[in-house]
Amino acid sequence: MRVLFATDFTRHAEDALKIVKGLPLPSGSKVRIVHVIEPFPQVTAFAPTAVIEIGEAARQQLSHELEKTAATLRAPGREVETALIVGRTADVIVEEAERSKVDLIVIGSRGRRAIKSALLGSVSAEVVDRAPCPVLVARGPALGRVILAEDGSETAAAGARLLATVPALSDLEVRVVGVVDAPFPSTSAGADAPIGTYAAVQSYYDSLPALREATAKVARERAAALVAAGITATSEVRDGDAAAQLIEAAVEDRADCIVIGSHGRTGVSRIVLGSVARAVLFNAPCSVLIVRGSKVSAAGAPAKILAAST
Repeated sequence: MRVLFATDFTRHAEDALKIVKGLPLPSGSKVRIVHVIEPFPQVTAFAPTAVIEIGEAARQQLSHELEKTAATLRAPGREVETALIVGRTADVIVEEAERSKVDLIVIGSRGRRAIKSALLGSVSAEVVDRAPCPVLVARGPALGRVILAEDGSETAAAGARLLATVPALSDLEVRVVGVVDAPFPSTSAGADAPIGTYAAVQSYYDSLPALREATAKVARERAAALVAAGITATSEVRDGDAAAQLIEAAVEDRADCIVIGSHGRTGVSRIVLGSVARAVLFNAPCSVLIVRGSKVSAAGAPAKILAAST
């Protein structure tokens, strides 16, 4: 297994480091530790010598910190290498992941909500959008209990496939959560409301039991497939906003991580559309593992995990 660990040596990166240290990586695995130095503004015309000297001193210190980090991760049967690269952080991480053909990126989260989310959005969320592999955004030091988001899609199947086929993740305790996120029909208030409005509301309530049962069936089947693959798994169905319910489930279950699929929309569309995965990424109190459907190997996974539920 090939893991890219991106660090900025902050306490948030420490959580990510502890997760990497705790992964039961199979023999022959490789961990690549990357620290990115953002370029200084162009000020060399004013103080060229000072800038060069400060940069070199910082480079030596950062190289030392990288080596200390690598020493904590080295183990028999595991190769650990480091890279200190100048560039734009998100660009470098994605390029390194593509060049090294890594199976997983692990990165720290600098914060959530309000202004702090801008820090996350500038690096971690961009890496999630562009990465060629699953990305784990760490908000805690360990992985043990996991919420797996299930909506019957290929991206949900990819999350289950990752848990079933990556040895370093196969010991996790998984709770498969399906959410009935059915918007209430828009209505006109008052006695003069059209008859069709009331019919739409009645149809909405009539459809909920069947929708709940279908969602529960998908979640049960996914959990059963994980159990067949040797993973401890249960399932549940919840009602409401999908992102909010997944986060609530994680809080109630004291989960360490939410595993969720992403359709990988980028650019302006990601801002306009606002996916459930993005809402979970910004607001979850625990780590978030984002998976895209086409990026996970299907080798060795049971049929119910390989395909989206029907």
